[in-house]
Amino acid sequence: MRPQRPPTAMPAPNRLMRRAHLLGDFLVVANEGGIRQAAEKIHLSQSALTRRIQDLESALGASLFERTSRGMSLTPFGEALRHHAQLVALTCKYAVSEVGDLLEGEAGELRIAAGPAWAYALVPDAVARMQAAHPKVQVTLNNQLSESTLPMLSSGLLDVVMSGLPPPRERESQLSYEPMLRIEHLVYARQGHPLHRLATVRPADLQQHPWIWFVEAVKARELLAAHFRRARLPMPGAAVETSSVQFGFRLMQTGNHLMVLPSTLIELAAQRGLAPLKLDRSLGRYVAGMVYRPSVRRLKAFEAFRDALAVELGRSFADALV
Repeated sequence: MRPQRPPTAMPAPNRLMRRAHLLGDFLVVANEGGIRQAAEKIHLSQSALTRRIQDLESALGASLFERTSRGMSLTPFGEALRHHAQLVALTCKYAVSEVGDLLEGEAGELRIAAGPAWAYALVPDAVARMQAAHPKVQVTLNNQLSESTLPMLSSGLLDVVMSGLPPPRERESQLSYEPMLRIEHLVYARQGHPLHRLATVRPADLQQHPWIWFVEAVKARELLAAHFRRARLPMPGAAVETSSVQFGFRLMQTGNHLMVLPSTLIELAAQRGLAPLKLDRSLGRYVAGMVYRPSVRRLKAFEAFRDALAVELGRSFADALV
């Protein structure tokens, strides 16, 4: 076969890309050694298959086959194309396999962002549970707060954000918001702290001790300020500021420092000899959960992570589930 219209210059790569679907037909003809045999194998008429090969030759500007007494054989141009077409076919096979693995949760990556309420107990336990069933799934964890991670989710840099859920008027239409848990802001101190002896801890009592501020927890700081304003008292300043919950835990273990942290850390804090104080009124509660792009639901790894997280929530926070 010869191209219908010999080009005057080398064809641009995108001319072949637009005809990449013809490479499979080309390989069948090359392997079968003739149009008739190939047409029968792929259930296509001989004339239609001939036109497809001619279209491919026209795009390349070279004859791919020559007729001989024993059928059709590849020209040097055809031999060169067969090598690359076989590589394309193999790549497609690998792509189908990899996509299948992603859909079945056997491979791939799950990119999670989780703030302090999630990152120190619930998410690690859920990831461990998920990877026990899907060991080939790689997890990347970002533990910044939602002010930083929600824009990353919108731009495709993350798959799921675990955080407090914004009010409906502030939600983006292209994202899914799934409430899971009611979280309360609590004031923690070591179990031997003098304030644990009080049946009710009032704002004036809280003023008498040093405070650790979690640098990124702006909302918690606002709620604590409101707590003192209601009592007509100034909010105490920070003795220490940190972005590390673990550092705050250690400091509270060795002194009389106080720190506002979410209720999801009660179990972890107890393991370190820390517990929330009995305040005269709650600092505030909020609904938290998952934020993700709807397309991520097709990933079995995401579904496995969500299921594992539900188990962890039910184990420790059944009374706070939404």
